[in-house]
Order: sequence, then C-alpha cells, then structure tokens
Amino acid sequence: MIGFWAFSQNAITGYVPIENDSEWEKKVQLIKIDLYRNAHEKVIANAPIKENGYFSFDKRHLSNKNEVYRIYVNRIRKIVNDTVHKSAMFILSNTDSIRFKKGNRLFSNYENSNKVDAEWQRLRKFEAKLYKVNSESTDFSSKEYTAKMKSFAKDSLQILWVKLVGIKQLESNALLDIDIVENPTYYTTLLAELKLSDVNPSEYLFLENRLTFLTTVQVEKKYQFSKTINIFLGFVIAGLIFFIFQIKRKRNPTATIDLSKQEKNIQALILDGKSNKEIANELFISLSTVKSHITNIYNKLNVSNRKELFLKIENQPSTST
Repeated sequence: MIGFWAFSQNAITGYVPIENDSEWEKKVQLIKIDLYRNAHEKVIANAPIKENGYFSFDKRHLSNKNEVYRIYVNRIRKIVNDTVHKSAMFILSNTDSIRFKKGNRLFSNYENSNKVDAEWQRLRKFEAKLYKVNSESTDFSSKEYTAKMKSFAKDSLQILWVKLVGIKQLESNALLDIDIVENPTYYTTLLAELKLSDVNPSEYLFLENRLTFLTTVQVEKKYQFSKTINIFLGFVIAGLIFFIFQIKRKRNPTATIDLSKQEKNIQALILDGKSNKEIANELFISLSTVKSHITNIYNKLNVSNRKELFLKIENQPSTST
C-alpha cells in the first residue's frame, strides 16, 4: 500500500544501469523543453540516484498540461566519440506517469500512460528517418521533406497536439510559409480544428499569425496583379481603338470633311482651272469672299495650295454633291 502511494505521488520513476559510478554524476536531471521557443531547455529538478540505481520525480514538478520533458544523466569523465545514450525525451503532464525499466542501456525502455507521447514518438521516428534519407541522398529536396512530413501528420497522426508539433517542425526548418502558400485550405481547416479543441491557443498562435499574414500578402499580390492587368488591358484597348480609327481614316479620309455648298462649288471651279477672279465673276461674289472660302477649303482638306488640292482629290474617291 505504501509502495502504491509513493508511486502515485511520483510521476517519473525508473532505474539507471551505471556500472562505473566514478564516471557519472549521482543524479538525474529533469529538463523542460519549450518547443515554441526554439526548443529552449530549462532544468526544473534533480533526483538522486540510489545505490540500486533507482530515481524518481514528484508530480509537483510537472505542468497540468502536456509538455515535452527530457531526463539526463551527465558523464563526468569525457570520452572521445562517446556513443552512450544519456537522455530520453517524452511528453507528460502531472496526471500521467512514466516508468523506466531496468536494462543494459540508459532510458532505453519505458512505459508512459500519456497517449500523446506514443504518437509523438512515432512522429520523431518518422522525422529521424527523413533526416537519414536526406543525408544519404543528394536528390532529396526540402519540398519532398515538407510533403512527406505534412502527409504523415495528415494521414498518420490522430492527436491535434502532435500534428501541431509536426507543423512546428516545418516552421523551425523555414518550410512552413512555403507550404501554407501552396496548401492554404489544409492549414485553414487545421486551425479551425485547433480552435474547437482543448489545445491552448498560445500553442497554435504561431500558425494563426503566419496564416493571417500570408493570406493578407496573397490577397494584396492578387489585387496588385489584377490592377496591373487592368491597366495593361486599358492601354491595349486604347491602342486598338486608335489603330482602328487610323485604319478607317486611311480608308475614307474625306468621311469627316464637311464642305459647305458654296465651298464645294468653289472647289469644283478650282479643279476646272478657274482663277480666283473667274470664280468670283461666275458665282457673282466678291474676290475677297472667294479667297475666304478657298482658305476654309484648304484648312478642311489639310492642303496649302492648288497643287496639293489637285493631288489630294486625285487620290480620293469622288463624292457626289
């Protein structure tokens, strides 16, 4: 009964198989890791290692929500190319318990009542596998890494908190923004699910901020693109109108020229070779009136003398009066 009560008060228990005591510190460190502050680590407690290798941490050291922790044993005597595994990372809250079993390796085998931890460990193994592939292959791009991580988080992970951790990993590798731009619907849906869940809003605030910022940027880019297209189309339409107008003008340059009846009579007499005086006598008007009408005809036809008038009329289709 006493043993059960002691175990219930201890959230973390286990054994450390250390053969040479002189090489190791006689304590286990409990470290809290903040994944949302670039994996910032803080030692929150130390537990003495008893003669039989047993250690334990009380539940009061843990948060009432899921957090990432690491236990660690420090080797005093440094060894070149030291390959001994000296720590273990896990997810725990003060309502859970984890027990590290006896074994030949430090922290290699444990039982954790926290269900989130089991899924998180799957995510860590998958990510380690991707890193291995990336290090061994020159063809493995960051885009492939992002696609595989997102696919694993979407299809294989069921717990939102762990999905969020996977998304955080993308952000830490500077790959999140690219994927949000390419797959906005997925992240909008995920954010909506997080808001309906019991996950602390502060934990997905980074995702909400990036999604809001990038959505705004994309809207502004689309607006600027649409504005540029509209301006371009405006110039194209104006150019087409001017081009069509010029073609019509060349095909029928006299269409907009409107000579009065008297100006048409005077133009006809000029084309017959009559002089100004002869025109005045024939039309019973003064010489100054003839000159005034001729000036108006020249201006309307954009010519400056009789020779230019003859040439212009010769190159134009005749019009009936």
